[in-house]
Amino acid sequence: MFKFLENKNLMKPQSLTRILTVGVIALGTTVTMNQPSHAQSTVFFCGMTSDGTPVTLASTRRGTVEVIRWVSEHFSGSGYTPQVRCEEVSGRFESYKNRGMLNFITAGYLNGQPAICVGDGSSPCSSDRLLFTLKPGQNAAREIQQLFNIRSGASGPLFESTGGANPVIDMNKFLEEAPVVDASGSAPGEVTPPPAVSEPSSPEGSGDPVW
Repeated sequence: MFKFLENKNLMKPQSLTRILTVGVIALGTTVTMNQPSHAQSTVFFCGMTSDGTPVTLASTRRGTVEVIRWVSEHFSGSGYTPQVRCEEVSGRFESYKNRGMLNFITAGYLNGQPAICVGDGSSPCSSDRLLFTLKPGQNAAREIQQLFNIRSGASGPLFESTGGANPVIDMNKFLEEAPVVDASGSAPGEVTPPPAVSEPSSPEGSGDPVW
């Protein structure tokens, strides 16, 4: 007759149940923490309005938001057509968003040229935070307001930087408050696109854009 010896290292059913329960709770917590936030779920891409104008769009939880329309042909002779600029800069928006750097956008200068960069205005523009540069002589602080169709002093996502020199765009607030458009760049139910949020036309002068 076989005799079964008691193994004190064997888990009791109650202990095993507790471990399984804790494991399920831990797994559930991990799944919850890995769920993307609203900001992470936003996707920037280059689209086109109903009249064929390239436009940087943001697909948000509210719908599609128009960011910048690319209308200037000034750089087309250098190969930087509105379509090329739209694709390049839209890609930068998406890249900075994925790296967690797109909370704020500010105006500044890079290598002596006015520029639009990511950042809260507390640090100078740098090549690793550049969205695109403007032509020499342009007022970057004014152009950033025109780019996002925002009036200085108006309620909205525009505010002064801590240094008081350059305006700063709160991108999260901008995406929450900007009008929602359809994929063609038109407001739902409208045939005519809304007023352009356009790239400002560059003044005549020498020098190619730096991206």
